[in-house]
Amino acid sequence: MHIQDECSDKTCEAKPKENWKPKLNWPLVLFQIYLHTTALAGLWFMIHFAQWKTIIYLVFLVSFGMFGLTAGAHRLWAHETYKAAWPVRVFLMLMQTLSCQGTIYSWVLEHRIHHKHYGTDLDPFNYKRGFLYSQLTSHCVDSHPLRPQLEKEIDMTDIQNDAVVMFQKKYYWLLMPIFSLLLVVNAPVEYWEESILVSVLMIGSLRVTILLHALWLIPSSAIVWGLDPNNRKSEETILVFLVTKSLWPQYHYVLPWDYQCGEYGTYGQGCSTGFIRVLAAMRLAWGLTTITQAGIRTGLATAATTGKPVIKCLEEARTSTLIDEALGVESKFY
Repeated sequence: MHIQDECSDKTCEAKPKENWKPKLNWPLVLFQIYLHTTALAGLWFMIHFAQWKTIIYLVFLVSFGMFGLTAGAHRLWAHETYKAAWPVRVFLMLMQTLSCQGTIYSWVLEHRIHHKHYGTDLDPFNYKRGFLYSQLTSHCVDSHPLRPQLEKEIDMTDIQNDAVVMFQKKYYWLLMPIFSLLLVVNAPVEYWEESILVSVLMIGSLRVTILLHALWLIPSSAIVWGLDPNNRKSEETILVFLVTKSLWPQYHYVLPWDYQCGEYGTYGQGCSTGFIRVLAAMRLAWGLTTITQAGIRTGLATAATTGKPVIKCLEEARTSTLIDEALGVESKFY
């Protein structure tokens, strides 16, 4: 496991109490103001001037970009909930590049820090500071002073051994401008004579902003879709009228290796989960890690009888070949 590991005594002693106050990084603030302003302009142009082909094209790009974020960066690389053939990894890498959110390597590193220090000042998206901070402000402030030290504590060996991720990391600043900006923005202008301004604002700013907020919702989901076990009134929030509140987001932070746990408060449902299952049926994905009810009972019983940590016992009871065996999966890609 690469997350939720206990830090060493020396490292823990070196960490200060939670009194760090984030400091705004004004270049980042100005960039977010610019991005969101142009995205709103893109939304206005979409409603009043854009062709239907451009709107469909926008939905297409956002949908596939989401697969790159959820099924790719999050479940495949950050948590290793399943393994995928190299064509799938290349596809998901390109789709993640559409988000313009940096390399997969940097995203995985930050997400593993987020899991390891969840709910503390060392968490880059500390939900205890509120939804606005977790969702937006955390991307406009300077990093914690201990960030370089925290990065050294994270085991990234698996990512460093992934040729697809390292290729993107090496050539990101060539891939992203060409593939994620120039080509996708030029397509509507070239193929169905869309206005350049509409294409730049919609396919450029609006698409990137939607994907960024979708990506930022992954660490913020516990606030929106999750119930706070320590707050008796958490279920009384008006969000119950808009979204389904449950403990599944908290479940994800306990057992992050379960491929069925959705990013937005669901379990065993959603397009990303279905996408992974389809890949498994096509023998392009395998090792879909999950845990059955019997496995949970076994893990809890083991913890009760042996005194071992519950998380460790549940990890030992997890099932990594459940769907593989059911489908007879034996991938030919390596």
